[in-house]
Amino acid sequence: MTLIRKTPLYAVGGCVACVIFALVVAFAIQSLMLKRAHQMAERPWVRVQGATIIGPLVQHNVPKATILFQNTGRSPALTTNIRLVMTVWTSNKLPDWEMPPNLTTDAERVGVIGPGSVVSQPLSLMRPLTDEQGMYLERKDWFIVILGLVSYSDIFDNRHETNLCLIWRDTANERLSPCEKWNAAD
Repeated sequence: MTLIRKTPLYAVGGCVACVIFALVVAFAIQSLMLKRAHQMAERPWVRVQGATIIGPLVQHNVPKATILFQNTGRSPALTTNIRLVMTVWTSNKLPDWEMPPNLTTDAERVGVIGPGSVVSQPLSLMRPLTDEQGMYLERKDWFIVILGLVSYSDIFDNRHETNLCLIWRDTANERLSPCEKWNAAD
């Protein structure tokens, strides 16, 4: 008779423990989801606002570009580093491979980009255009491409990266446009 009375007590105690455990797990999951949602809402987002280039595309000239980066997020982008490289793309289309991970050896340290702030980053071709490059660029067989990587941290100490690819196809204007690929922000 004692055995019959203790069995339901163990079953009820086990069920209560399972319910409490399930509530604790649900609370932990909900708290984590709320924390991530808060971090996403409050984080910085560094993007390219615009880019211009100054030619002309003639032999022995060094084209210069200016890229404007804007933080469209609600908090500052901390410890911001920008890596950029300008190159003459020796084809009229971009290859199928992934963007090169190491663009330059040195990063330009920008520091903090506040919410809504814009930072201007100048860049030039490493060498003057050769006769061959000038000819192919003028015929629009080749293009000038800027590849870049912007890395920064947020106020929650999370690291973020923005990859960019800009191309100058229309030499009639000074605007660079985004490439069909290699543009991404995490």
